Amino acid sequence: MPSVDLFPLLTPFVLVCVGGLVCLGFEAFLARSTKHAVLPWLGALFLIAAGIAQVAGLGHDGHLHGMLASDTARGWLSLTIIAAALIGLGGLQQSLSRDDYPGGEPYALTIFAAAGAVLMVLAVDTIALFIGMELASLSIYALVGLRRHRRESNEALFKYFAMGAIFSALFLYGAALVYGASGTTHFGGALVEGRKPLFWLGQTLMTIGLLFKVGAVPFHFWSPDAYTGAPSVVTGFMGAVIKVGGFAALGALWLNAVAVLSGNAPVAPLALNAAVTVTALGEDTLTRFHLVFLVLALLSIVLGNFAALRQTSARRLIAYSSVAHAGYMLLAFALPQGTNQFQLTSLWYYAVGYGLCTAGALSALAAISGKDDAGDDLNGLSGQGRAHPFYGLVATVFLVSIAGIPPTVGFLGKFLVFQDLIQKGKWPIALFAMVMAVVGAAYYLRLVITLWSGSRSDERRAPVRALNGWTLAAAALAAIALIAIPNALAARAPLAPVAAGK
Repeated sequence: MPSVDLFPLLTPFVLVCVGGLVCLGFEAFLARSTKHAVLPWLGALFLIAAGIAQVAGLGHDGHLHGMLASDTARGWLSLTIIAAALIGLGGLQQSLSRDDYPGGEPYALTIFAAAGAVLMVLAVDTIALFIGMELASLSIYALVGLRRHRRESNEALFKYFAMGAIFSALFLYGAALVYGASGTTHFGGALVEGRKPLFWLGQTLMTIGLLFKVGAVPFHFWSPDAYTGAPSVVTGFMGAVIKVGGFAALGALWLNAVAVLSGNAPVAPLALNAAVTVTALGEDTLTRFHLVFLVLALLSIVLGNFAALRQTSARRLIAYSSVAHAGYMLLAFALPQGTNQFQLTSLWYYAVGYGLCTAGALSALAAISGKDDAGDDLNGLSGQGRAHPFYGLVATVFLVSIAGIPPTVGFLGKFLVFQDLIQKGKWPIALFAMVMAVVGAAYYLRLVITLWSGSRSDERRAPVRALNGWTLAAAALAAIALIAIPNALAARAPLAPVAAGK
């Protein structure tokens, strides 16, 4: 990718950051009764401006001094994070107003978390990536512990923060080792002679740190407690932006690693939709890691789906299902068999659909779950779709999409991942994953049936607030409309020039 100027690449990110700062600054000067009326709309204006700037920048690929990069796939992933933040603001306004929450800081924290996730998507350097990870993580830690008066919220915050600190340290140590092996913090630096073992150790530690962020087995143990202890809206927002940002970072890291280990270290950052040539040298050294990715993917799919089948809480169900979805996304990292092109385009389409629908589903369910989300279990949600038709309808669209049922973006995301596996010669794995997708659809459909059947309860009136209504309606339409444009993310970018690798 060519080098670009500062502001065309960073305009969306800067607008998101400014939106967070403005919300934080205004919060102190607003009366308690007006905070939930003003701050969500204020943040939404900046997010909409950032989204418009991002749409205007689609197709203008480039990098900023090898630290940050922008391309079509990164543009769509950034748009997904901005959309999830908009949905989060609308959902928070609905929930915090209902719960009479005294402060307005959750709105600023949501925007700052989105800014960190966008930075993770743009990063092609370990320093930039670490800053993005910590900005997103620290903001989400505070959001998870929002309900300080509840024991499960405090427990979730403690576990998530403690484990997050450990795995952030592992990532940072791995980044230091890779720097020692290549002499640069940029992704894809050519290795110094004789330092390949050092590179492998560093790459392993960074990968472990990112696998924790995305909640893949065996680093998923924080997910159920963190997802259940957080407010439902925060659970959806967290599940969306951390998955999208984490997999964007993991994909960028491994696209460049494949190029380096194949002896074709790029002299400029690779686009996320680039197809990297795997040489015989690269295939020999990457085989073991390829098998590790497949094993972790299959374990995540099995454990996540069967654990989710037993859940009655919507948040805990989404927590375990997120583990399964991490497994489906890890399948995209399978090495090709019979062809020498390694690419991750199916992963990006999957991530866009998952991020959008997860944020929307939990925001809709939060609106009908009652004060402090006390009614987010199957008994509490029984009949609420009929009591609140708008929220029931949009929640159904999102849940059906996450389950992978046509005609939604979630169905096409799974189809592209399975198709990619078959093209790589991994049809038995694709067949097994398809069977498990049917198992996974069962618990989503059970939740949908619960919403529309059972005894109707009119105890919890949830009027549709304007911001929440518009964002959920737009997201539900996008979940169906995006199936028409799979090529927007599937087009492969041209390969970057390469330097002699060692």
